[in-house]
Amino acid sequence: MEKQAEMPSQVSGGSKLKEIKEQVAGLTGVGELFKILSDDTRNKLLYALHHKKELCVRDMAELTNLSLPAVSHHLRILRNQRLVNARRVGKEVYYSLRDRQIVALIAMAAVRARALGLNVF
Repeated sequence: MEKQAEMPSQVSGGSKLKEIKEQVAGLTGVGELFKILSDDTRNKLLYALHHKKELCVRDMAELTNLSLPAVSHHLRILRNQRLVNARRVGKEVYYSLRDRQIVALIAMAAVRARALGLNVF
């Protein structure tokens, strides 16, 4: 196997390269967030919660045409990632956005998807 010649660093100064390397290593959380947001159902739920202060599981099931267990599954993922809050009133569980910035991220992605010619709301 042919050994590749080492290329000189394009970043001036070894300390700057080390700093960038540490920052790159810390980007794994960004990938996790995008993995969670890669699901259309979860995006729809977040979008619906953006437009209504709070929704119960039954309302979100009706909005998405999914079963109650399917919606609950997606909401559990969002809750575990601290993207939504949940509060129980009797037998109903109501959800609200914990961080409204997440909707801005989805909106920016939608703008980019439209620019690429993808089907977006």
